Amino acid sequence: MDSIEGDRRGWEKGRLRKYDKQVEQRVINIRVKLREEESYFFGPQVVQANYRNLYPHLEPPTLYFITKTLREAGLTTGTKKKAKNRSRYMNYPKRALDKLGKIVLGIDFVGPRYLKNNPAGVHFLSRKYIRPLQYGLIDRVEGQTTDEALSLLINDWKHFPLPEVIRMDNDRAFGGYDTYPHCIGRFTKVLLNLGITPLYSAPRQPWNNGAIEGYNSMFARKFWEQLRFNDEDEIDVAIHKFNMEYQRYNQLVGNNVKPDKVEDRVLEVDFALPQRYQQGLRRDRSMKIYWLRIVRQKSEQARAKDCGTIYLLGHEIDLPKAYINQFTLTKLDITKGILSIMVEVEDKRMEVIKEKELVLRNANFID
Repeated sequence: MDSIEGDRRGWEKGRLRKYDKQVEQRVINIRVKLREEESYFFGPQVVQANYRNLYPHLEPPTLYFITKTLREAGLTTGTKKKAKNRSRYMNYPKRALDKLGKIVLGIDFVGPRYLKNNPAGVHFLSRKYIRPLQYGLIDRVEGQTTDEALSLLINDWKHFPLPEVIRMDNDRAFGGYDTYPHCIGRFTKVLLNLGITPLYSAPRQPWNNGAIEGYNSMFARKFWEQLRFNDEDEIDVAIHKFNMEYQRYNQLVGNNVKPDKVEDRVLEVDFALPQRYQQGLRRDRSMKIYWLRIVRQKSEQARAKDCGTIYLLGHEIDLPKAYINQFTLTKLDITKGILSIMVEVEDKRMEVIKEKELVLRNANFID
């Protein structure tokens, strides 16, 4: 019994195995200082990066040790881990989506959020580079409209690279509406004319654009729910600080590798959006639009035919019953006028399950 109960750990009980009390106190001090500075970002990664900057000649403690130290000191709020791969059984085509572009941006409207003396609410547009940059921006807009979104994005792209792909939901302001069959919105036309490929998420599936939804959640937790404002001017001042701190946060802990020839993907400072870019489309073979959709059997038409359907560009498209509750990735080649509906198969390839002719009615090609 003595041999079983004996303490054979090799170091004194209560003493840290790898890091001493000085390292522990440094971690706590960094965390406390970040909160005293009212920084929006103060998690373990930020603490580790600050430790590395403050003590460049020392090995920084691990994230596990920092998290454990802060938790034991009562300096963490704690968050629940989210379940991953919940839609793997639905054949969500993650691999195919990751190959669509090297510079990818997610955008989303946030709001309305309400002030005491503003029953109309306050609206925001958030933008988050998914890869290879990790920049995020959020600004107040007068309303969730196409003009407001374009104004902010055009200004962004004079400083940040134009994305090759933009991921977004089906908001009318983003051109994602089905009111007029075989027609696209003004916002979609502008993206295509700037050489950007639109990718629309499946309806009511916000996690399809997880990067921007995560950024919105962080904005809510660290900004909107923590501060109180009297008017829009106070919001604009505070949100400028939030954006600056988020850039510093990413430079501190992120891996912001700039893409090759990034200067070629930035608009001129005096660039003004041509009106013709909002009315018609340039003749460009590379113009394509993508949609994520889930095959459903909700309509009377689908039940009568005993098939699945997706709703796209103003009408239902029949698909075999076997694909019900599966994700599809649909591509419209605008120049060829071909709509291709694809699913991910067992070896992660995308297989076309249906093709049909589809010519946009309001393309209005410009010379």
